[in-house]
Amino acid sequence: MIPKLRNYTAVNYAAFNYAGFSCIAIIVFLISTQPFYITEVIGIQPKPGSTKDTKIGYIVGGLGFFDEVVSMSTAPILGGINDRLSSSGVAGARTIQSFSFIVIALALLGYALNDNLVPMMFILRGIFALGVTGCMSMVTVMLNQLSISDFVFAKLLFWRAQYQPVDSREREGQGEEEEEEQETVVSPKNSNLAAVMGIATGLGAIFSVSTLVTLPVKFADWSQSDLKSSLKSSYITVMGFALISFALLFTLLYKPKKQVEETRYGTYQFLREGINFSKGNKEAQLAFVGAFVARSTTVATSLYIPLVVYNWYYNIGECKTKDNWAGKMTCYDGYVFSAILTGVAQTVALVSAPFWGYLGDSAGKFRSLGLAGLFGVVGNFGLSLVNTHLSDYNPKTVWCFVAVSIIGLSQIGLIISSMSILSGIDNAHQIMGSLSGLYSFAGGLGIMIITLVGGLIADVWILGPFFILGLFNVVLLTVLYRKETSEREPRV
Repeated sequence: MIPKLRNYTAVNYAAFNYAGFSCIAIIVFLISTQPFYITEVIGIQPKPGSTKDTKIGYIVGGLGFFDEVVSMSTAPILGGINDRLSSSGVAGARTIQSFSFIVIALALLGYALNDNLVPMMFILRGIFALGVTGCMSMVTVMLNQLSISDFVFAKLLFWRAQYQPVDSREREGQGEEEEEEQETVVSPKNSNLAAVMGIATGLGAIFSVSTLVTLPVKFADWSQSDLKSSLKSSYITVMGFALISFALLFTLLYKPKKQVEETRYGTYQFLREGINFSKGNKEAQLAFVGAFVARSTTVATSLYIPLVVYNWYYNIGECKTKDNWAGKMTCYDGYVFSAILTGVAQTVALVSAPFWGYLGDSAGKFRSLGLAGLFGVVGNFGLSLVNTHLSDYNPKTVWCFVAVSIIGLSQIGLIISSMSILSGIDNAHQIMGSLSGLYSFAGGLGIMIITLVGGLIADVWILGPFFILGLFNVVLLTVLYRKETSEREPRV
């Protein structure tokens, strides 16, 4: 018997969605500014035809690879820690989620203070990855908490105290014990709850590309400084945003008042339980594959679209070197256009989130996941195979905007569908932290491949990472088809 979590308020719900908003906003900021940080702050300038210079794509891929090594090694452990804390009466998800922003703030401060040190970038990226892992891996846990809580959307009507019937208020004290003994099932509107989180993360991405990512441009205009100084000032500003987020989340996130079914399991015992459960649960396995593709799509959109734009502006001579454009910011137009193109993908993702929530609750979570994968195949193969030149591509075409829009549509569908599948699994509430950690591990594996292999191939074929992403979606559709086929086969 899993008791319903009580007293989940509208403020708790707002804080839950803000957690996804702020975390995604900071992730998009760091990833989108990475190529410019490498060239302007670290001082590595690409020189086509030279074999002695370090390639930007190689460094970007290496940073992403190291990021995911840290994320993959810590996500399952953080999930087990969450289950251990929760079983001891401590709000594990609230604690890990909020303090993750302290870790993120420390990493951003380090970026602002770093100067011409590539090794330090890797150390700081590892610290940042630890914070992001704690932040994002707890989203699924909190979604599961929300799904088994007493929260209803009517609670958002805070000006109407009558959302709770009077008779139920009168029985609240005396009938509480009876109600707690009733078994709680996951909300049938689980996909809608995931969709609202998807909207929140989409708003976070749009806020980032429209506000945070453009901070260097604004600081340069205000202070007439170069891009290097403006980038450092931007990292300090975003660090402040992370600290504010910590304070809000630690204060406002939901904190269960008690743990009814306590256990003496340790962290690794909870993690082992999650692994054993996953071995025999096809829903968990499919959610992991969905996470693999969803996380790689999110990162590829934020990482390689700016790289494609920067590559094109550099090839046509618009990104001047500091020597022949003294006192000016380098690659100004490229920086602005990369924010625009990334913003298009994130806007489509945001607008389509309610559709995916409705589709998941009406047609089924597995069908919505399949449709998202199909969009991923069309968008990524369409973007990567339309060009006949391996090292050059003009991003200022109608088809490029259409393709990144389809990719954005796929991205949010994959996120919502995979999250709702995992958080909607029955009889797994006590190990949801461990399952969420494994979910993040699977997502990290996808990111590791798309960043490492994609970064290497991008120096030869700038659109190669999107072709790899198309293959990921083919794998997802294959796994989903096999699951549906096996369920239809008659048992002997």
